[in-house]
Parts: sequence; C-alpha cells; structure tokens
Amino acid sequence: MMRAIMVVSLSALSVISAQAQPVPCVKTASLAVDADGAPESYRVDGKGLSYTCDGVSGLVNGVEHNVKTDKAYKKAHGKPPVPNWQTVCNEKWAEATATGNYSSVRIFGFEPNSDRSKAPPVQGPKDPLPGAAYITTTSLTVSGAKGLQDKYVNASEIPYIVMSGADGKKYGVKWGDVVAVYRPKTGKLAYAVAGDCCGLGEASVRLHQDIGNDPLVVEAGGAKRAKRGIGDAVYFVMFRGVHSTPTQDSAAWRKEIDTLGANALAAAGGMAFVKKCAASR
Repeated sequence: MMRAIMVVSLSALSVISAQAQPVPCVKTASLAVDADGAPESYRVDGKGLSYTCDGVSGLVNGVEHNVKTDKAYKKAHGKPPVPNWQTVCNEKWAEATATGNYSSVRIFGFEPNSDRSKAPPVQGPKDPLPGAAYITTTSLTVSGAKGLQDKYVNASEIPYIVMSGADGKKYGVKWGDVVAVYRPKTGKLAYAVAGDCCGLGEASVRLHQDIGNDPLVVEAGGAKRAKRGIGDAVYFVMFRGVHSTPTQDSAAWRKEIDTLGANALAAAGGMAFVKKCAASR
C-alpha cells in the first residue's frame, strides 16, 4: 500500500555540533508494523508475529510475483491477476516445505540458505526459539551476539523506524541514528533509531507501543500477529549524526536512545519545533 509522505524543511532554533544543517521533519499519513528482528516474527509453523509470506515471494517460471507485480498487472489489464501474489506465495511455500526444494521462492524477511534451493536456517540452541523459528533480520545489527538471532534488532524490545537507503541519503541519516517520533492523535512523543529497510511508513512493534498503539492482534486460531497499524499522521524528526550504540542490553540501549533523542530535540527547539513540524502542511 502506498503511503503519503510529506517533507517539511524546518530550521532548528539551535543545533548540537553534529547538526549544522536544518533538521529534517518528515510526515507519514499512516504507520504499518514491522516485526523483523523479533525472535518470534517468522515461526516455522507459520504462527509468528509476521505471516510467512510477509517475508517470502513465489516464483513462477523464474518470475517473481509480489505486490508490485500485481499492481502493474492490474494497471495494464484493468483487473487483478488470478491467482494473486499471496496465493502464489502460499502455494510455492507449501510446495517448498513439502519437497525440500526452495528454488521457487525468494526469501527476504528472514535469512535464506546460502544455497537458495535448500531450507532456510532456523534458530539454534543459544537463541530464544531453537528449531521453532527462522532467523529474522534487520538492516542494523548488534554486536556481542551469543546466538544467531540476537545479532539483529529485536522489534519487540527496541523502537525503530524503517527507511530505505535512498531515504538515508536524502535526510542524512544512517542506521542507528536517532529519530524523534510524534503522533498528534495521542500526543505521544518517543525516540527511536533507524533500524530496518525499506521505505518510510513502518515502525517496530515497540515503537508502536511507545506512541500509543497496540499492534498485536490475536487471531481465532490463537496466533498473535503484529498487524494493527496506525491510520493517522505520524511525524519523524531526523537527527543527523546523533548515533546510538546498539547493545545486547535492550533496557540500556533504550535509555541511551531516549537520552540522545531528548538532548537533540532540546537543541532543535523542543516540542515547539515538533508542533511547528506537525502544523506545517
């Protein structure tokens, strides 16, 4: 789903040494949920925070079917393709798990096997869900990992936003840089890091909770999904060069993010700056 993004260029009232330029302020009209990095995101039984086909696409005669190809087909033919990309993905994934041949799927939401035709690796004995979940990845990584999964940013523990490489270049923000996030509907302000790819308009489970949204939905069968997004405006204030240090201690990392973010926002003008951003159209 395309999300409306508006950029407002606002000059900071004062800046810290790392920010000699105006602080970018970005509006997104809605905010989807990203569970990548959470150990329970992609479970082997398909009952994780994410649906398997959130991180997999199916290939037919070597051609990938996904949201973009479905939109292109509908634009060209005036109707959606039959079957749609989700049906193709589910069929190809079922075929792959039954035969052990994964050459007809493309895995991008969790780690694929180095031999793409073979089953993806699962979490090991030092991970939270050994053998029960795949290794879900994020663009930002964390040093000091003891297992396979804790190398990545846990969406359930760390507030992060999603952005593309192009977004990073446009706004001068790198992975791990701090962002202030404001949701006018709840009046809540939280601090986060740039943590995963690709494209503004998504944020981690933890960040959703921090700005007043419960993103977790329990389905009839008992599976808990990270699927309840935000349908109202959210604003990101990007702090160039204000970089956090990822650590395995989630509480300590969150504290550092909050401290860095509060200091950077104070230097930019505080809540007056944020509200000026939100009032700009």
